[in-house]
Amino acid sequence: MIHIKNITKAFDQKKVLNHISGTIKKGDLISLVGITGSGKTTLLKIIAGLIPADTGSIYLNSKKLQGPKDKLIAGHEEIKLVFQDFALKPNMSVEENLNYALLGYDDFYKKNRIKRLIEICDLESLRPQHPGELSGGQKQRVAFARALASEPKVILMDEPFSNLDPLTKQGLLIETKLLAKKTDTTVILVTHDTRDAIEIADEIWVLQKGTIAQKGTPSEVYQNPKNPQIARLFGIINLLNVHQSNKLLNIKKPTGIWIENVEITSKGAIKGYVKEVIFNGENHKLLIFINQNLELMVYDHNKTYRPRDPIQMTLNPKEIIIFN
Repeated sequence: MIHIKNITKAFDQKKVLNHISGTIKKGDLISLVGITGSGKTTLLKIIAGLIPADTGSIYLNSKKLQGPKDKLIAGHEEIKLVFQDFALKPNMSVEENLNYALLGYDDFYKKNRIKRLIEICDLESLRPQHPGELSGGQKQRVAFARALASEPKVILMDEPFSNLDPLTKQGLLIETKLLAKKTDTTVILVTHDTRDAIEIADEIWVLQKGTIAQKGTPSEVYQNPKNPQIARLFGIINLLNVHQSNKLLNIKKPTGIWIENVEITSKGAIKGYVKEVIFNGENHKLLIFINQNLELMVYDHNKTYRPRDPIQMTLNPKEIIIFN
């Protein structure tokens, strides 16, 4: 569906994207993740046709897309971008915003398309309301519906949930995936919150220093991150250097283990004491002092431990991540 071939981009001689290539299948939801400055938004804007690549090309259904320098108006009719601030017309109702997105289409098509969008995105009760009367989650739904208006093949979303409260965001994550699948629309999502990516993406692309460091399903990337930097993006991981891995696990490579895979047990081979207790809602996170060079994080689901308590743990060998 979308083929990204050898894209590079530099700003003021600083390379932001370095030979990016990849293929995205029709109807898939792809998430681009990485630290600030890794090139996520730049890649999204190049796909959208808003900024030119220095080298490389974007293909949609085997057709090479023109860059902004080759067009009178930047962008592509088949690709729509949902902005972080929603970019809704404040003086227009929800229905009028959808109508505005269909300027140039005949009245019969507009009427039927708006009716369908309101049905798909569950906007019936919001028809007469203006953006100033909507919650953040409602605005997001309207913005997504407007992006769908002209039946694009691809929707690009740049940090769409960053301003929403956790409860609203959780609902919209599910809605976004359901809407994308219902309409068979390809979605490329940029997010700084890797939990969002894990929950809804079909595939995750991890960008590091302008390159794609890893691609895979959420479970593949989470269970087998290629390096410690990627692992840190996805949660709390205990990292062991070569010496620590060799001493504790008899593995002569750097390793890691997710906090949830460290087990507190009365017969654990690893001994230490509780240095800090961190309230975490349904459980406690414990920072465990092992020695001057090693501290581990573990969940205390029973909330029984206090600072300075001795503790014993085991690391499940099947859950150890080995880094090369």
